[in-house]
Amino acid sequence: MRTVFTTEELCERWGLSRSAIRTMETDGKLHRLPSMPGVRYSAQEVVQLESLDDDTKGLTAWERHKLTQENNEMREELNKLRKAMADIAQLARG
Repeated sequence: MRTVFTTEELCERWGLSRSAIRTMETDGKLHRLPSMPGVRYSAQEVVQLESLDDDTKGLTAWERHKLTQENNEMREELNKLRKAMADIAQLARG
């Protein structure tokens, strides 16, 4: 069982450029293993990132929480607008 990946291996595995991998590091979504020679990434972290849905790949728990909260607020607003439209339609019918 593989335990680490190099940058080159991740580029090939994910179809990303080296700069995209570095951006993931800068954003705190991917972490280098400091005790390893060269640049290495934990296979466990790689698999965990891959298991996330494409729309949420690499989101932190906080980012996911904020998106969920925003989604719930938008659903509430949508329901209020639908009710208002139904009320207006009812008034228009007389």
